[in-house]
Amino acid sequence: MKKYSILMGILLLAMFSIFYQQEASQKDQGQLTSMNEENSIILLPIKAIEKETHFLLDDFINLVGGTYDYNSVHRTLDLRVNGDTFYFVDGVPVVQKNGEYLVTDAVKMTINEQEHIYLPVSFIEVALGSPVTSQENTISFRHQEEAKQVASYVHSIDIENWDVEKMVEYLAFLEKPIKGAEVSKIPSHLPGAPRAYRNGFHEGIDWYDFASGGGISTNTPVYAMGEGVVVRADQQYEEYASSEDRNQDLTYTAAIGETPEFIFDRLRGRQVWVQYEGGVMNRFAHLHAIPENIQVGTKVDSETVIGYVGNSGTSDAVEQNYSAGLHLHQDLLIYGELFWKYLSQEEVLEVLERIWE
Repeated sequence: MKKYSILMGILLLAMFSIFYQQEASQKDQGQLTSMNEENSIILLPIKAIEKETHFLLDDFINLVGGTYDYNSVHRTLDLRVNGDTFYFVDGVPVVQKNGEYLVTDAVKMTINEQEHIYLPVSFIEVALGSPVTSQENTISFRHQEEAKQVASYVHSIDIENWDVEKMVEYLAFLEKPIKGAEVSKIPSHLPGAPRAYRNGFHEGIDWYDFASGGGISTNTPVYAMGEGVVVRADQQYEEYASSEDRNQDLTYTAAIGETPEFIFDRLRGRQVWVQYEGGVMNRFAHLHAIPENIQVGTKVDSETVIGYVGNSGTSDAVEQNYSAGLHLHQDLLIYGELFWKYLSQEEVLEVLERIWE
C-alpha cells in the first residue's frame, strides 16, 4: 500500500510537470505571436510608374488592413488605416491626414485606366512614419497592428455647432491677405454663392479691385495672414493648354450637374496652400506668380508674401489676357471643412467683417 502511494505521488508529480511545461510553452508562444502581430514585417509588391516606385492600394489593404472609399466622379480617395484618415484628390500633390495637410509634395496618388489606385512608397515613409527597405520587386517595412495603434486624430472640433462668436474667436489670428483691402459685400464674391458656369458653388472669398478698395494688380502682393507652413506651392504650374481644353472640363460639369474635385482644382489656377495651427488652412488661388523662396515646408507669418494677385485658371488667363478679371480667391478651411459650411451668408459676412474690419 505504501509503495502504491509513492507510485501515485510520482505519477501525479510527472503529470503536473508536463501540464506546467505546456502552459509555459503556450504562454511563451502567445507572447511571441503578440510581438509579431504588434510589429509585423510587411512585404509589399511594387511597380515603377513615371520613374517613381508605387504600390497597388488593394495589395496594401490586404496586407496591412484598413478600408477606403474611392469616388470615381470626383476622383477622390478616403483612406482609413491605423486609426488615421487620409484624403487624396487625383492630380493634387497634397495629402490630408486627419483634416490637416502634411508638409510634403512627394505623396500623390495615381489612377490607371482601369481605375486601379496606386500610391507612392513615400506614403509609407512620410504619412505612416515607417522606414522602407527596397528589394527588386518588393519593399519591406515594419507595421504596427491597428489594434495597437494610438490614433493621432485627437481634435474635438465640431464647427457644425459653432455660432458667429465662436468662429470669430477661432479665426481672429488671421490678418488680411491683401493689405488695405476691404471685404467685398457683393454676394457673388462670398462663400456659398451659385456658380452656374460650372454647376457648383463658390467656396471662398474673392478680393477684386472694384469691390475691395482699388489698387489691385498683378504687382499686388498676397500675404500669408499668420504663422504657418506652406504645404503646396505651384512653382511648376501649367495653364490650360487652350480654351477648348478648359471648356471640355466645363462641359463635363454640366453633364453631371456638379464640379468634380479634380476639375475644381484645375479651375483654381496657380495656388499656394498654408497650414496653420488648430487645423486652419488657407488655399490662395488664381495667383499670377509665386516668389521663388516659397516652397513646400517654408515657414511663413503675416508679413510673408506668398504670391501675387492674378487670374490663372480662368478663361482670360487661357487667352493670355493676364490683366482681365484679376482677383484673389481665398478658401478658408478648418480641419478639412470649409469654415462657412454651417453658417448663413449673412453670418459669413459678419464673421469676415469682424475679423478684418
